[in-house]
Amino acid sequence: MKQHPTTAARAAAAAAAVLALALGAVGCNGDGTDPAAGTAPAQATAAGTAGTAPESPAGSVQATAKAATTGGTGTGPAPAAATTRCHTADLKADVQVQEGGGRALVMLTNTSGRTCTVKGYLGYGGLAADNSRVDVATSRVAKPGPPVTVTLKSGTTAFSGLSWSTCDKADPTCAVLAGVVVTPPDETTQLTAVLLGTDGKPAIQLPVSAAGFVVGTLQPSNQGVLLG
Repeated sequence: MKQHPTTAARAAAAAAAVLALALGAVGCNGDGTDPAAGTAPAQATAAGTAGTAPESPAGSVQATAKAATTGGTGTGPAPAAATTRCHTADLKADVQVQEGGGRALVMLTNTSGRTCTVKGYLGYGGLAADNSRVDVATSRVAKPGPPVTVTLKSGTTAFSGLSWSTCDKADPTCAVLAGVVVTPPDETTQLTAVLLGTDGKPAIQLPVSAAGFVVGTLQPSNQGVLLG
């Protein structure tokens, strides 16, 4: 049977109402919140995951560069370069007494197989006939000039002047030395110098007054180093 137009219109209206109710149910979560807000936790979770991502390759390169700058191990600064200073065991000393007495040319020779340096003043002490130590007062003068660094190749020599006042051996304040010990600059150990007379032969005695020794600076040449 053919449906009446009025009845068809009513059926269409009823179907539209049912569709509207269905759409309303989809648009409401049942708790009064906006459906768009319900997606926020998922977005936050995604952001949190991104925050825990591994370090980028660029970060690794930066860390490597930092390690290279600090020596690569991070255990501290690189070791200091080895010193070239001459040590007592590297050296030999000769004290050559000059004519008239009271002064000497001191020669400090590098006997090691390496090049080393000396700078400043020698320290001095005396030896008695029984080889015991004798304290001798010492003063310094910047002659023939201020201290300079002297580079000594193996077998080469630095020079300095030494002077003292002679004295009567019978004077109780007179130190009668049978030998001289020398302390190289910045060293704490001594070496026994070869004490030579004016004739170039070993000297037996060296009378030194209570004023002691006057010491000049070490120089690369013997020119002008004699004192007194």
